[in-house]
Amino acid sequence: MTRKQKIAVGLGILLGMAIAIASYFLYCPSPTAGLFPPPPNAKTRTIYFVQHEWHSGLAWAQQGENFGTEEWKDAPYVEVGWGDRQFYFAGDQSIPSMLRAVFIPSASVMHVASFADAPEKFFKFPVLPIELSEAGFQNLFAYVKQTFAVNDKGDRLAAIGKGQYGVSNFYAAVPRYFSAFNCNTWAAEALRNAGVSVCPNRAVFAKNLGEQLQHQ
Repeated sequence: MTRKQKIAVGLGILLGMAIAIASYFLYCPSPTAGLFPPPPNAKTRTIYFVQHEWHSGLAWAQQGENFGTEEWKDAPYVEVGWGDRQFYFAGDQSIPSMLRAVFIPSASVMHVASFADAPEKFFKFPVLPIELSEAGFQNLFAYVKQTFAVNDKGDRLAAIGKGQYGVSNFYAAVPRYFSAFNCNTWAAEALRNAGVSVCPNRAVFAKNLGEQLQHQ
């Protein structure tokens, strides 16, 4: 990363810190009773929080969910991530692109990757398993599905390009990306839908969300 890029990232970090400080004392919900932690003897599903350097991913073992018809649909594992379209998908790491991603609401994308090895072996980043109730997982899955952009008939749009690793694709997504609602707060919201007591307003960075999950 060049010096100018580091400066741009630093400005983004400062903004993120300001947002984090301003929102830190906002209400944080408790675990949702009946969803998390899973009730005794209830059916459970394990998901995996993947802490990339700046980015949060969520992975799980596929069990026949209606997640798409692409080549990854029958893979043992799948990981999803959401982010800024120009920076995440197009790979534009110029200073204007970095600043725009931080300060200006912009188009977003979903990244779906599939792989055969367990997430702990596949990723070089920290991976944290989280045991959800089946109902909690289905809530998380529904949240992920509604992030994909759809046509007038409600069908998901075709892939816009190949992904970054594994067998993977990028897809147009909603809502718009902004520093106050970024890839990490999106992942936190997904986990909140599963009943996990994380605080999206305290998850500006992947490390923030990882630290919250370690104390569940």
